[in-house]
Amino acid sequence: MKQSLRRGTILLIAAQVSFVLSGYATHIGLGRLLGPEDYGLYAVVISLMTMVNLILSTGIPQAVSKYVAHGDGNELNVKRTAQNMQLIFSVILFIFYYFFADQLAIMLNDPDMAPYLKLSSFIVPAYALQALYVGYFNGLKEYGKQSLMVILYSAFKVVLILGFALTSYALYGAITGFIISSVAVLVIGLYFVHSADKRLPASNNEHSMISARTILDFATPIVFYSVATNLIMSFDLFFVKAYLTDMDAGIYSAVSTISKVPFYVIAGIYGALFPAISSMSAHNDRSQMTVQIIKSVKYSMLVLVPSTLFVVLFSRQVLSFLFSDQYSGGYTALGVLTIGMGFFGLFSLFTTVINGSGQPRVSMLMSLIVLVLDIVLNQLFIPSYGVVGAAMATCTACLLGLVVSFLYVYRRYNH
Repeated sequence: MKQSLRRGTILLIAAQVSFVLSGYATHIGLGRLLGPEDYGLYAVVISLMTMVNLILSTGIPQAVSKYVAHGDGNELNVKRTAQNMQLIFSVILFIFYYFFADQLAIMLNDPDMAPYLKLSSFIVPAYALQALYVGYFNGLKEYGKQSLMVILYSAFKVVLILGFALTSYALYGAITGFIISSVAVLVIGLYFVHSADKRLPASNNEHSMISARTILDFATPIVFYSVATNLIMSFDLFFVKAYLTDMDAGIYSAVSTISKVPFYVIAGIYGALFPAISSMSAHNDRSQMTVQIIKSVKYSMLVLVPSTLFVVLFSRQVLSFLFSDQYSGGYTALGVLTIGMGFFGLFSLFTTVINGSGQPRVSMLMSLIVLVLDIVLNQLFIPSYGVVGAAMATCTACLLGLVVSFLYVYRRYNH
């Protein structure tokens, strides 16, 4: 049964909470089990793989969500076309990343990282299809199944990553657990998809079929947007790894993990908002779109303001409690970066509105501008201010993104 936006928002926020809690448990557990240096290495490997996965887990799945949400009888056609595209692109990307791993490790001044990068590449096909089915259920507005897949993935990650990390293989084991968790959820997702497909009628209007070209035209700028926004959240860690020590990378990874928690929680709002905006945009219902945007901003602020204030005020205590005293030196960076992630959360909300209204190229351009500024500021600030400089760079860039995206949405929908 399809759920309302309010119920869908609640379900998806619950899923995001489970995702955040699992991230907490995983990162905190590994931070304590592996120590700052190996934990920093794990964080860099997983951040790089997450960026790679974004190429396949955002563009096409979000296109599926958009066109399925139209509810014009083409749901199965959209899913099948996109599924074939995902399979082909995921295999190509897996091969490319696997064989480029050595060069990537050299670029990060750590050739010994290459085997870990190669191992992590095996998650690509499974994660790509898993993300496609999450987007499919989002478009169908079956938020219960979408949320359940996210919750199960979160649970499997904690158990498998920490479980394998406890073996004698440690870091290799943690990455293996990361891969297996995605494969397990994919198997469950296939069962859900089969059940959902049986309830949908096959389209008999060939002229209304959604082509691969249509999906690709929408997905391409979404991919660039998604990769750019992920790099905004991750490039500071890569620069810390390249410019500073492995110890600094481990500390900053802990800082980055905690600072993103409020953002990940409110991401459930975006998950429900996107198909709603897509549907309203297709019917040119601008007044209702304005109402939903205002509600989403209010819900986001209710989460962001108190959580950000808490972390800023108790940054040293939070770091020491969650990751141990070895990481407490990053408390100033944590306060600055948490504010920056608050800015980034609202920037993401407004770009979700822009994407849902069928203008992903606008969001892509905004995110690329913010990314370029982030890169320049990281190069300027890190040599002088260390990990605090990395946090300052990201915070400043995200503030710019928030201002630009807000002004665009305000001028477009304030009627």
